[in-house]
Amino acid sequence: MLATSMWTSYLIELLPDDMVKTYAKYGWQTSELSDEHAHDILKRGKPAAAGKDFRRFAADLGMSFPQGHFLLATKGIRPEDMEGRSIADIAPEDDSAFAAMMDTMKNWVELFAAIGIKAGVLHCGGQAMIAKGRDMNQVFQRRCQAVATVADFAAGSGLNICLENLFMDGTRQCSELLAIINEIKRPNVGICLDTGHANARQVDVPAFIREAGSHLQALHIADNLGQNDDHMLPFGRGTVPWLKVMPALREVGYSGLFNFEVPGENCCPMPIRLAKFSYAKTLAEHMLQL
Repeated sequence: MLATSMWTSYLIELLPDDMVKTYAKYGWQTSELSDEHAHDILKRGKPAAAGKDFRRFAADLGMSFPQGHFLLATKGIRPEDMEGRSIADIAPEDDSAFAAMMDTMKNWVELFAAIGIKAGVLHCGGQAMIAKGRDMNQVFQRRCQAVATVADFAAGSGLNICLENLFMDGTRQCSELLAIINEIKRPNVGICLDTGHANARQVDVPAFIREAGSHLQALHIADNLGQNDDHMLPFGRGTVPWLKVMPALREVGYSGLFNFEVPGENCCPMPIRLAKFSYAKTLAEHMLQL
């Protein structure tokens, strides 16, 4: 059976150590480390040392982080991080900005490798170039350069780079992510399927899974009403066809985390959120038996 997971931003208010303690208390043994908690850990010192210390701390409580999300923003979400915080773009057009971003990504790769993360979820960038109206072939080439560089940083570490399907041009369909993978020819680059993103853009989720095949190495499991990224738990009001999704995952031999990413569920008082936390683990276990 696949390992169940809830990405750590579900308890975003908690600092990493308290987050781990709470996850362990509620029976979660594996999780995707969120961008916000990774930023917190990077403040502790050199990435490799800070990552190893966090990995040991989590292991002592029976937890591990086989999956992690690379930076979504340039800083974390604590009060001291707010000034100058902006959305991260790993594929900027300016060469000096590109070099600076690759230096940042090298630190993140070192951190993730030290924590023991096997699947690092990555947004392949290019949003600023698209906003400027750049030709999509230029955007594609810059994305390929960025992803290849990050993959080379991770080579030999056991960390795979997993490109996530998004709403931006060139990132919605599985075929578009496969085009990057086929262009750069790095064996440690795969795909993260976000079921909510796919469903909100009318992408056939089971077909996406089958097209990805062995390249599918990470999941963001979420539901929505088919228009917006509502980030709901499955089997509520959402329209993702879970009874077709689960057989497709088995068909391709997916072996990564069965990982919930559902910020639409944590807008409630903490006692209710923790009750949902327990329910989500039971829900995941039942879904894996479908």
